[in-house]
Amino acid sequence: MADLPNPSDPGTSRRGRFIVLEGIDGAGTTTQLGVLRDHYRRAGRKAFFTHEPSDGPVGMLIRLALQKRLVGANFDLHDPDDPRPAAADFDAQALALLFAADRADHVATQVLPNLEAGRDVVCDRYLLSTLAYQGQHADLEWLIEINHPAIVPDLTIFLDVPPAEAEERMRGSRWKKEIFETPEQQRRVRSRYFELIGREFPQRGRVEVIDASRPAAEVSADLLALLRRFAGE
Repeated sequence: MADLPNPSDPGTSRRGRFIVLEGIDGAGTTTQLGVLRDHYRRAGRKAFFTHEPSDGPVGMLIRLALQKRLVGANFDLHDPDDPRPAAADFDAQALALLFAADRADHVATQVLPNLEAGRDVVCDRYLLSTLAYQGQHADLEWLIEINHPAIVPDLTIFLDVPPAEAEERMRGSRWKKEIFETPEQQRRVRSRYFELIGREFPQRGRVEVIDASRPAAEVSADLLALLRRFAGE
């Protein structure tokens, strides 16, 4: 990773750092995003906090798809004797394209403008999520190609939790499942994450792994220590 400009140099306008939190469902990325928000606030440092799917129009559509709230085949047939086609699951490649479209919009309208304004950007999920989740049903090279507008994070932090523990956490905090939240799917996703972390490709960037199966306060302490080392504090 190239050295970042020194903000103390006269005339230097430092680009913000792009930091991503990743993990399977129930890993605690949302909780730790809140910890980082408090850390930046206490330090008086500028930062922008966001997530994917984004709050943009495509991101809202993705959330409906993940929650099984997109309903199709709602039409009347001209000939009542024609059989109505059976409803199908949302196509995996179509979902991958939606994620890529949402990411392109997210980067262009929120991530890049904040980075260029000198703010660090902290994002709950990003490209590795697409490669781990949609990568179960789509070619990796194709996924990377359609996500060409995605900029490379300066640091990705993977919060690792065994799927059984993640399932127990979700059972205690959520009353319904999304389409990827079965134990078997989460085992495959976790395995896929580690395959990607161990593979060298330019879009991955730097990735650090934290054991997030421990109490949240211990995870937060390691996360903040990692962030301070990364920032050279």
